Parts: sequence; structure tokens; C-alpha cells
Amino acid sequence: MKYFSIDYRSPPSGMGQIIDTDKPKMVGGKWNYILVDYGTDVHDDASYVETKYFYSKQDDPVMPQIIQYLREQGVTHVYDGELYYEFDGADEDGYFTLDQWAEIMTSHLWT
Repeated sequence: MKYFSIDYRSPPSGMGQIIDTDKPKMVGGKWNYILVDYGTDVHDDASYVETKYFYSKQDDPVMPQIIQYLREQGVTHVYDGELYYEFDGADEDGYFTLDQWAEIMTSHLWT
């Protein structure tokens, strides 16, 4: 499965990581994930094999770009341990389909 895991830790951990369960967790001493982040402090994180950064000011609508990028990367599910308790639709392990999560993010949280 290829999924996006939301990261609620404080910065600079990023918004989350794209994780492919068919690949090893580490490669060359780095997390074998794509770190996804947004804001005005564009940066790469050397502890990940790749960083995808979306430049965005406070009121910029960045979520549609992020959702499109996740689709392009083949992400099918989103693990969001916080939204799991607030919205219906996730499975018992806290995974939403990408479409469910996108609907929540665009309809309820980022409007």
C-alpha cells in the first residue's frame, strides 16, 4: 500500500510522509519516504530520500495542490490519527481513502 501519514509533531517534521509499504523503511541511512510540507520556509530534510515542498503564504489555497500531488504519486490512503476521532469513514486502523480525506480537508478544514 502507498499511503500518506499525517505528522502532528512540531516543525520541522513536515506535514507528513508518503510511505510505500512495498519498499524498505530506510535506504542509505535515510527514511525511504517522501516528506511533504508547505509554508514559506522552503527546505529539504536530509533525513528523507526526497522532500516535496509547496510554497504557500498564510491564506494560499495549497491543499488542492497537495491532494493532486498525492494522487500523482499513487497514494491510495491517508493515515490521520487525529481526524480518525473526529470524522467517520476511516477504517479501524485510522486509514481514510485518499478521496475521503480530500473531502474532509477541502470541505471542513481548509475552507
